[in-house]
Amino acid sequence: MKDNKQKRFEYLRANKAYLSEREKQEYYELVEEIEGWQALEEEYAADLEEERAQSESSSSERRRRSSRSFDSAPEAFLSKRGKKKESRRAEENLDDGTSEETGSKKPKKKKSWLKRIFFILIALILIMIGFFIYGYQRGISREGGGIKAEQFNGAANADGSVNILLLGADQRPGQSSGVAHSDSIMVLNVGRNGKMQLVSFMRDTLVNIPGVGDASQGPNMKLNAAFTIGEQNENQGVELVRQTLQQNFGINAKYYAVVDFSSFATVIDSMFPGGVQIDAKFATINGQKFDEVPVPDDLAETEGMAKNDKELSAEEAAALGYPDGGGIFMMIKQGPQRMDGRTLLNYARFRHDDQGDFGRVQRQQQVMQTLTSKVKNPLTLFTGASALGTARAVTMTNLSNTFLITKALPAMFGGVENTTIPSDNDWQSAYDMYGGSGILIDMNKYGAKAQELLGQ
Repeated sequence: MKDNKQKRFEYLRANKAYLSEREKQEYYELVEEIEGWQALEEEYAADLEEERAQSESSSSERRRRSSRSFDSAPEAFLSKRGKKKESRRAEENLDDGTSEETGSKKPKKKKSWLKRIFFILIALILIMIGFFIYGYQRGISREGGGIKAEQFNGAANADGSVNILLLGADQRPGQSSGVAHSDSIMVLNVGRNGKMQLVSFMRDTLVNIPGVGDASQGPNMKLNAAFTIGEQNENQGVELVRQTLQQNFGINAKYYAVVDFSSFATVIDSMFPGGVQIDAKFATINGQKFDEVPVPDDLAETEGMAKNDKELSAEEAAALGYPDGGGIFMMIKQGPQRMDGRTLLNYARFRHDDQGDFGRVQRQQQVMQTLTSKVKNPLTLFTGASALGTARAVTMTNLSNTFLITKALPAMFGGVENTTIPSDNDWQSAYDMYGGSGILIDMNKYGAKAQELLGQ
């Protein structure tokens, strides 16, 4: 039976131009039955267009006949389905300027245009993603590939959020004969409370370091000592910092990233060739306010003097609160300005104003906030894909590219909230086991705060 219908349908379609009114109705019934209602609409619309092209003088009469012959077909089909639907009629302007309404407007091919637009957008997105991945991988390859990661036994939080341990070091761990030291310790949470949480831990905070010293004596080691001690023990600095934070504050980290001074400057200059706009802020130095502050230039020894560097004698340096003698200093003005990578590094590391380490942490958070606001710009992400690859290559990290691209970068669009542990002046001066000055904090209070912000 189906074969007979199919053959009849093919015959009617082949001889469509010669069909009688009854055969046309039969043909429309078969179109709806075999190819569906949408095909019937398109078939009818095509017939109207063909009739209009054949004869302009008699088009109105022909369309009225076509409409009448078509009306009975869809009404019969819809009644079989138990549905109500208005009959479709053609509306055409007559030659004398008047219009005769013979029904509702003819079917429009909107869906096909929407599909085209949709597929064009999908294609553009795929092309952009392809260019991003290509540029990202090219940036990594240009630096000779990524740095080998250290041992790290972290895990995600129970709530599914992820902490990233961020360390700033004076040299790349394991890449030189000297021992790397860290003066910047932060933990970045991704996926908790809808925003990124960035917690800065004061490096001189006294803690217990697992396997070092006598824990029964209470906290008696500086937090940043964990990195140095771990690096001396088969390059396990980041792992020992993770263990120390977990033991003292009850927080964990799944990933880590360590950036040395030179790499930081390279990353900034690669991602932002025109520099980074930032409002430089310094406190007083020995009670005196300076419009232009001399800041130690950490890269002068390896890269030579910069154009805004100045050499100070031991006496000049001592007058500005530098007890270690003279040297090369970068002169940085107070207020809004555009900084390159080297200047931004020196600004973020400065701690010789009257706010000391707390002032340095504030500047580091300011720099992180500024960089985050620039990186989350979609234009920056796609035009700076190669620079992001460079940043990935010069950073020692166990971050996977998948997590970085699909989780970390998108999370930046929600913004970053900064917190410092401990708060300013909420500590007591104390000494570590070697007689060095440190700060003693309420570990129960700040452990609870760290877990609230970073999970556990």
